[in-house]
Amino acid sequence: MQQDDYEVQFCDLCGTSVPLADLESGVAVRHQAKTIGQCCLTVLRQGDSPLASPGVPVAEPVSGRKSGDLGLLPMAIALAVALTAATIYLDLKIRSVADKQVEYQSELTTSLDSGSDVLQAIDQAMDGAARKSDVEALRERMTVLDGALGLQDENARQRSEKLRLALGAVRQEVDKLNAQRIDYRPLFDDLRQQIQRQAVAIADLRSGAATPTSRPPVAAPREPAPEPVLDAGLPADLAAQVKRLADPDAAVRFEAVDHLLVSKNVAVLPSLVPMTRDADGFVRRLTVEGLRDFRHPDAVEALIGALADSDSTVADTAWSSLKKLTGQKIAFDASAPSKDARARAQQRWREWWDANKDSFDS
Repeated sequence: MQQDDYEVQFCDLCGTSVPLADLESGVAVRHQAKTIGQCCLTVLRQGDSPLASPGVPVAEPVSGRKSGDLGLLPMAIALAVALTAATIYLDLKIRSVADKQVEYQSELTTSLDSGSDVLQAIDQAMDGAARKSDVEALRERMTVLDGALGLQDENARQRSEKLRLALGAVRQEVDKLNAQRIDYRPLFDDLRQQIQRQAVAIADLRSGAATPTSRPPVAAPREPAPEPVLDAGLPADLAAQVKRLADPDAAVRFEAVDHLLVSKNVAVLPSLVPMTRDADGFVRRLTVEGLRDFRHPDAVEALIGALADSDSTVADTAWSSLKKLTGQKIAFDASAPSKDARARAQQRWREWWDANKDSFDS
């Protein structure tokens, strides 16, 4: 028993050591696994305490003590429990606040790190972005370039316009030259056909197989062409060409007829019509071919007369010009061996003309 007196516990209120003998003697008490030593129990027993709670069970004394000494024991125990609960509650609150503070600091640190990354990215992006001064300089350069491009565009437009005008002038010159160009191919074709016909005729004469019906018609003697009529109202260049129609050189007369035909001036018809009876077949053919462009009764009369030309090429060309000039399709065969057949066809043209000359639109 003596050894138990030295067993020590601790006061749950202040932490002071409480010997087991104090508990047995009633100086210290135990209630609901809580130990309250003499150090705190003496204070709790001084007078009536406002902290005493009714209904708290009264602890039985360990040994025979006065009930008055232990009247405040339930109050002390309740106070100890309240302090302990308050301590635990405050500790939990403090821990909760501390945890929230740590969590808030962690979130703040994360947010600051994220903001730092964003600012760093913006800073890097701004390093490559153009500054206001650079933009202004670029705008000024673009303005200068735009003005230069506009000037170049205007210069190009002016050059294009000059080139267009020059091309138009060249085209007009080409058209004029084409209009004045003499196409000698039909004449050479006619000459080739004449040579072939003459070769056939010579071969027939040599073989003695030629018959009177197969001979080409003998041309009647051609009367000399009348002197060209010079119109005082003609332009100087056309008047000069009219004078050349009387030149003894057939090539000169050919060129003069071509120039007069190209002019398409009706005033030159009195000089051109006599050339349908020129001594040179090329001159006659060129004349009857060009008269198709002169819608005038004199041109029709001259072409009908040329149907009787001894040269079938000239007669055939006159027929083609008549068809184009009058729009009629009266048949005519310039290569017909019968002179009477050609004369009858010419007569049909003459009869049509006598009936329609008054209504012909010149």
